[in-house]
Amino acid sequence: MKRFVLMVLLTSGSLAGLSQTFHGGLVFGFTASQVDGDSYAGFDKAGLQGGVFVNTALTSYLDAQLEIKYTGRGARNPASEDNTGFYKLSLHYIDLPVLLALKIKQFGSVELGLVPGYLFAAQGEDDDGKLPEEYLVEFKKFDLGTLVGIDINILPKLSLNLRYSYSILSIRDIDTAGAYYSWFGQLFGNSGGDFNNYLSFGICYLLK
Repeated sequence: MKRFVLMVLLTSGSLAGLSQTFHGGLVFGFTASQVDGDSYAGFDKAGLQGGVFVNTALTSYLDAQLEIKYTGRGARNPASEDNTGFYKLSLHYIDLPVLLALKIKQFGSVELGLVPGYLFAAQGEDDDGKLPEEYLVEFKKFDLGTLVGIDINILPKLSLNLRYSYSILSIRDIDTAGAYYSWFGQLFGNSGGDFNNYLSFGICYLLK
């Protein structure tokens, strides 16, 4: 956790040296996630996201942005007659997205960046009850993901943010029988370990 806080401070200091003009705001919304590497497919785990952001103009068409926010991720398999049983995994992260935003006039921007994250809590349950602690502690404390998204202007200070993120490094080093990997995971040749794979939908409000 100390290393994560240090990373926040260093990144904030780096952005501070880029420009004297900063704009900050709030973001709130929800996520739809799955874990590549388990035996379940589909963005069936709903979660929340929320935090703050600050950005600065690098050029007339390019912004740099730093965020600090909570993001709920995980996986879920709803019980039904057609599947193997109920399963839910909840992973709670403090994220520090760092990104570049290419501005498009009268539309918004296209985003590309990285998402360092710290896992501060994990819970889960299946048909037998709560998942055992020895299962949950296998998940690594630190995650590093990619980020691609769009930010669509709604009002002068309000925008709709849509993103897709996928872990660069595995969040759990384990081989599971019947492991499922999405097209993005298969593109990078993933065949072992678990990876966060999620969509996020947010409303951004500009304070300044």
